[in-house]
Amino acid sequence: MNKSKIWILPQDILTHEFNSKGKGYDKDEVKNFLIQIAENIELENLEKESLKKELEQVKKNLNKLEKREDVLRDTLISAQKFSKEIKNNAEREARLIIKEAEMKAEEIINHAKKRQKDLNSEIRNLKFKRKEIENDLLNMLNSLKELIESYRKEDDEFEKIEFLG
Repeated sequence: MNKSKIWILPQDILTHEFNSKGKGYDKDEVKNFLIQIAENIELENLEKESLKKELEQVKKNLNKLEKREDVLRDTLISAQKFSKEIKNNAEREARLIIKEAEMKAEEIINHAKKRQKDLNSEIRNLKFKRKEIENDLLNMLNSLKELIESYRKEDDEFEKIEFLG
């Protein structure tokens, strides 16, 4: 059963004529009542149209806001990705800097150890040379002492000879 809605317009109410039967209702009272009904329906229709327009405007605004929300969501996602990339790049760069610093530190330590070895070796050589020089000086001093003692003996013997003579 398909019932179609019949729309009665305010104009239909105002122009509608009723058949008369017997005594019936007061025509002016019916007419005034119908005018009130027509005015109410007209106001309802105007309000309905106003609400339709307002609803359309709200839908448009909602649509705009949904598009803005999509743009903001996309922007936020992009910003998060960009932030994550920056963080990852910074961490990668930090690891690289640390690795380079560790390699440089190792190189400096190795150089210092080599320099220490070289200096220790040079110190040992200088100590050995000092001992040689000390020994040479002691030998020379001993030789000089012996020479001086031999001169003293000669002087003593010469004085004995002079005294005898």
